[in-house]
Amino acid sequence: MIEECRDKQRQAEHERDYALSHQKKVEIPVEKPVLYQKCGNCKQTAYLKAKERYDTQREKLAGRYKAKTAIYEALMFLLIWYSVSTTLFQMIRSKIFISDCVVFFDTIATFIQNIAGLTILAGKNVAQVSNGISNPVVAGIIYWMIRILISGGCLVGVGILLAFIEIKIVGLYKKYCWDSITIMVILISMATAIYFGKWIKTTLPINLLFLLLFVQLVYVGIRWYVRGWRETRGYH
Repeated sequence: MIEECRDKQRQAEHERDYALSHQKKVEIPVEKPVLYQKCGNCKQTAYLKAKERYDTQREKLAGRYKAKTAIYEALMFLLIWYSVSTTLFQMIRSKIFISDCVVFFDTIATFIQNIAGLTILAGKNVAQVSNGISNPVVAGIIYWMIRILISGGCLVGVGILLAFIEIKIVGLYKKYCWDSITIMVILISMATAIYFGKWIKTTLPINLLFLLLFVQLVYVGIRWYVRGWRETRGYH
């Protein structure tokens, strides 16, 4: 009984394999439906007509947008130019602001001179180790080499450090503050310091140019904090 069932199973499998190996593949052509039929009275399809109308309308809207954008940019440029020019003219007329600028840059120049003097003095003191050399020619060469290396190295290091700080500040400014809001803040802070400089100095004895730089520093810090706060919450 079991052998008979197995024979029937093997015969069925053989017939199945034979059918799979000898079956014919017949390709039946199928017509694909045309989505957009041609109009009866013209050669263009309805789709092409609609696309042509869309392209025409899009070009008109793009032209209007470009024209309005150009007008807006021109008005903004004129407004900024007028604000900057009037602020600069008033700054030139403001004796208090000009005197504060002179004091500010004079302080910076004095600080740089002091740093340079200390650097040269340090190089001179370190170069005194050449006094222990008996040969005066060799001692003189070593003295000036040490002095040039110490002084020049310190000055170059300070210059590189200042350049690095400047690049970082400019990078932060471009990343977080390079927009029209920054221009408005600069103009408003400059106008406030120039027009109300006398009242500011009577209330708060501070250099006006230093005050402007401090305001910009606080502004950059606020923009950096707000940008980071928005990025952490997925608003950007």
